Amino acid sequence: MIPRIAAGRHVESRVPPPLPGGHQGSFSYLELGALKTAAACARMHAIQMLWEWDLQLLSDSVKLVVSELVTNAIQAADGLMASRFAGSWTDGPPPVRFWLVRERHGVIILVWDGNDRWPERQDTSPDDESGRGLLLVEALSQEWGCFTPNQSSGKVVWAVIATSSKSAPATQHGATR
Repeated sequence: MIPRIAAGRHVESRVPPPLPGGHQGSFSYLELGALKTAAACARMHAIQMLWEWDLQLLSDSVKLVVSELVTNAIQAADGLMASRFAGSWTDGPPPVRFWLVRERHGVIILVWDGNDRWPERQDTSPDDESGRGLLLVEALSQEWGCFTPNQSSGKVVWAVIATSSKSAPATQHGATR
């Protein structure tokens, strides 16, 4: 498990929220405005981190999953005028918080938004232009889930992208209440 940084609340909030089962390794953090451009910024950042960690082989899957999760977070934040994260309330539209955690066998993508409503897969028809995001996340990740972090509103949606080939369907954790 990544040790908590004791320097202060602002730095503390950059440490990834604990996942069920814990995690360890290097990580990267971005706090983005809930704007249309946030998904592209998160995607470019993820590509650079994968390059730094010598995990370029995960780039295609990570780019798609990051895009889906950040886009969902932007949509979830629409209309919110306050949020609580790591025990601190903030007025105004909540940001989108994005972590990329380097693990021994891949990466974990975590995205927080201030909306308490958990993601749900949607039934879609072939003509629908949206609604397939979680199906894509499920197809590209080894496992994924959702949880409410301590002392926070909203939720964290996370996905594991492994370096080994995927042999079984993604396992969903915590996405039901």
